[in-house]
Amino acid sequence: MRYRPRRAPGLAIGGLISLWALGAGLLLLVLARGQEPGPAAFLAWGGAAAALLLAPAFAFQAWSLATLSYAIDRNALVIRFGPSQQVVPLGSIERLVAGEAAGVPRVRGLDWWGCHVGRARLERIGPVLFYSAHRSPAEVLYVVTQEQTYALSVADPEGFAREILRRQELGPTAPLQHHARHGALAPLALWNDPRARALAAAALAAAALAWLQLALRYGAAPEAIALPWRAAAGAGEPLAPRPALIEAPQAATAILAASLVLAALLHHRERVAGYLVLAAATAVQAICFAALWIALG
Repeated sequence: MRYRPRRAPGLAIGGLISLWALGAGLLLLVLARGQEPGPAAFLAWGGAAAALLLAPAFAFQAWSLATLSYAIDRNALVIRFGPSQQVVPLGSIERLVAGEAAGVPRVRGLDWWGCHVGRARLERIGPVLFYSAHRSPAEVLYVVTQEQTYALSVADPEGFAREILRRQELGPTAPLQHHARHGALAPLALWNDPRARALAAAALAAAALAWLQLALRYGAAPEAIALPWRAAAGAGEPLAPRPALIEAPQAATAILAASLVLAALLHHRERVAGYLVLAAATAVQAICFAALWIALG
């Protein structure tokens, strides 16, 4: 038996945020094109990049919310959210607690009206993993197991609880362990790992600092300037025109974009490899910042 919570409010909000971010990103992109490096161009390009990253992120989470469901058979409760599934053996479920009785805490993760997916903590229960589309505590049901507590949202909590108890009484047809399944799109959920998210944020911040330095100091740079990266490569003229300053941050940003994609793919299979790629991308941005500092004196 499969239960699907009411997801329309959360989907509407997630979809609107994604569309707004896409529209804002495209508008800022149009405004930024053709401008020389400077504070205004930096703000326009930075805003466009942030908005165009935000749009697919919210679109992905809205799609994941659209797939949210809870399936029950004699062996397990299977919680699906996007490409991931949590498989909870029915035998491991110790009790079910109503949200009105235990309360509903603030969720760290996706947390807007009609979409609550992430981690929280309740004094009486402990750590809780939310996969809920609730709009009020009356729709929340806590499934307490030996390994983890889950917060679900079902229209009829009493009927849902009766169904679990009935399947538990029938007994399992096969032995099953508590585990998570990850589908083909799981690499897109790199941000669910706090360490990977911190490394990616560090790389993005380093890239932003390199571009900010260029924006603030470009106007004071001479018309002809010595570029350390050309000298290090042993190529090019001793002096280059001022617009050539943009070469280094452009290349570093391209490397950053490729690194984010590669890290997401590697992280799905080997987390340490993903961390190393993100750390290397951060180092490249720092080198770019240093090269610009030397070139701009």
